[in-house]
Amino acid sequence: MKYLLIIVFATSISMAISSCATSEAVTGNPIDETAVTKIVDGQTTEDQIISWFGAPTTTSQLGDNVLYIYKYCKTSGSGLYTGYFGQTKSVEKCNELTVTFDKASGTVKTHRYQKAF
Repeated sequence: MKYLLIIVFATSISMAISSCATSEAVTGNPIDETAVTKIVDGQTTEDQIISWFGAPTTTSQLGDNVLYIYKYCKTSGSGLYTGYFGQTKSVEKCNELTVTFDKASGTVKTHRYQKAF
């Protein structure tokens, strides 16, 4: 009986340890920080932005303006699973460039870059 308890305990511990997992996922494309420094409000054109950064992640119409959003995100996660319970944790960090264009002139009205990693 004593040996059976030891085997059950050892098996449970090995299952818990082997059930730990970590992962990392990347979405979007890296944002070229050198190109971000070239953006000049009132002068840089929509064509220039697309040539530097490619197609935006998201676009929106805002009255007389167009908004482009570029996102590059890294999500890392870990989890612990046993036969009876599980727990996961994930963290997402994104670098984001937002560019607002004046529809009439086709130039950048404002822009903002936020770096998280």
